[in-house]
Amino acid sequence: MGALHLVSTQDHNTSVRQSLRELLLIEVATLNTEGLRRALKKLSEVQAWVDSFHVHLTRRLQEISAVSQAVLPEQVLASASGITRSDARRELKRVEILNEFPQLETALQVGSVSSAHIDVVARNMNTLSSEERSHLSEQSEWLANVATHSTPDNFSRALKQAVLRLSSHNELERLEQQRRKTWLRHWVDRDSGMVCMHGEFDPESGLSVVGKLQQVVDRLFHERTPSTCPEGEARVQHLNALGLVALVHQSSEANGHVSSHHRAEISVVIDYRTLVEGVHPNTLMHTGTDVNIPISTIRRMACEAKIIPVVLSSAGAVLDLGRSSRLASRQQRQALEAMHPTCAIPQCQVPVGQCQPHHLTFWNSGGPTDLNNLVPLCATHHRCVHEGGWKLTLNTETRKVAVRQPGSNILPP
Repeated sequence: MGALHLVSTQDHNTSVRQSLRELLLIEVATLNTEGLRRALKKLSEVQAWVDSFHVHLTRRLQEISAVSQAVLPEQVLASASGITRSDARRELKRVEILNEFPQLETALQVGSVSSAHIDVVARNMNTLSSEERSHLSEQSEWLANVATHSTPDNFSRALKQAVLRLSSHNELERLEQQRRKTWLRHWVDRDSGMVCMHGEFDPESGLSVVGKLQQVVDRLFHERTPSTCPEGEARVQHLNALGLVALVHQSSEANGHVSSHHRAEISVVIDYRTLVEGVHPNTLMHTGTDVNIPISTIRRMACEAKIIPVVLSSAGAVLDLGRSSRLASRQQRQALEAMHPTCAIPQCQVPVGQCQPHHLTFWNSGGPTDLNNLVPLCATHHRCVHEGGWKLTLNTETRKVAVRQPGSNILPP
């Protein structure tokens, strides 16, 4: 990619003033398509200048607040600009990001990037550790270059790949942090009387919920759309809400328990090298959503069929779509329940009904789906095996499991 070329701030300010004068003289009702395109381009140039000047004002506000505790930047921004507190926090976040990426601020000042590009960086920085943020900050010029030549959507995809490569060494630690931050709250809006929900889920849980919800929506509304359904973008949101209600009712009808045999299936497209070796510069891995899942977690989830990997060769040929034999049959599950009243890990008391069949020799390593290669594991110990490096050995006669943790001897069954 070529070097970043920007016009001077003085030349840009002159151009902005000219664009503003031309916009003030426009009769919108007389514009054709090409005229509208030119007007919108000039307007975006003016908007970029406004966003940049807003950054300068916000930064100055922060400088004053550092001296006087009576000045609250978020409150001043919200009241003076007529925006919400969340919008004010976004403005403060932009200043924080631009302090770390000075080349991006230069690009914003001359209209080469928009505030939407800055927000893309802010969203991705939230997932990084301080060390990772420092490494990414060293690539400020590269980020500005990519942003200058990309739409915000394309820039977001490029940045996500950079973050993925940067954070691959501790992706499991990040996933565990995300699990601890999972939350959901609900309340009743006093004006509309509607029940509102808002929350955040870790990638694994979120992908499972979204996949199950989509499965229910497709089943219920594939052929017939309910009469309550609006048109436009609100249609999908309305169907999702109805699907969630149906999913809750479906769970209630099963005597208050969610059946472990009904799982949402989501395909993960992944290249073979990534599956075997881990993330590399040319990694191809996506779920059809914006959710990123660690490689080792994908391998574990494959055992539960919440995700069925689509494995690609380096040439893009499909090697494995996932097979029904990957899953334990109903009869095999019943046999496991008869042989193991609880999780197979010694001293674990989680009932077998809350466990999932696990391949002792991983499916991706050629392990068969037969009883001598299957044991029930609870969710915690399933993660310990796939993501914690635990090794299990099964005595096929007694059905006792021996455990070896990384750096230790085998624990007695």
